[in-house]
Amino acid sequence: MTSLSTTQNPSNGKEGTVTQPANCPYQLFNQEVVWNGKWIQTRQVGFKTSNGQQGVWQSVHRNTKPIEAPADGVSILARVRKEGKLFLVLIKQYRIPCGKLCLELPAGLIDAGETAQQAAIRELKEETGYTSGKVVMESKLCFLDPGLTDDSQCLVVVDVDGDAPENLNPVQVLDSTESIEVLLIEQSKLMAYISNLDSSSIVVESTLLAYAMGIQFATLQ
Repeated sequence: MTSLSTTQNPSNGKEGTVTQPANCPYQLFNQEVVWNGKWIQTRQVGFKTSNGQQGVWQSVHRNTKPIEAPADGVSILARVRKEGKLFLVLIKQYRIPCGKLCLELPAGLIDAGETAQQAAIRELKEETGYTSGKVVMESKLCFLDPGLTDDSQCLVVVDVDGDAPENLNPVQVLDSTESIEVLLIEQSKLMAYISNLDSSSIVVESTLLAYAMGIQFATLQ
């Protein structure tokens, strides 16, 4: 259960009486913070159905979202036009929770004072070295795994001139703890590339996979 308001500060680790969110079919009670860390916290809340059945919902929440930010973070769909072809900028990095490498879109958290579009331009530069001066579109707020967490993102589409001098030999600006490999994959070959991955050692992030499947199904119509 996510984004619940209480009569007490939910970060204090104490139980709170829950104000019922609009359109919620359950009676909610006793929300509490189970564990509070630097980056995330875990919560649980009791709920009762209309026929009196009770349960407990456990969830994970970020501690890092600036109050004014439109979402926790951004994923970046960076389209690179280079030598007459259309590529996508992808990244590959090891994800400890998955225990495998993960093929992903560039992504990152929104900093205080940033818009989603500003965060996308910054994160693209930091993670991949590519510079984009053109934002094509920004999606509405969306949630990544709403049964588990209220972790949210905006998907930002940007265009990159791959023939521009600043993008001929892009240089990453990574944090000291980051290890990210950058890939350029032709958009027309994206699904084929994903299908040929060894799933025993690498997984595909869901936003990227949904995009690749959308391209494939659109060509089948």
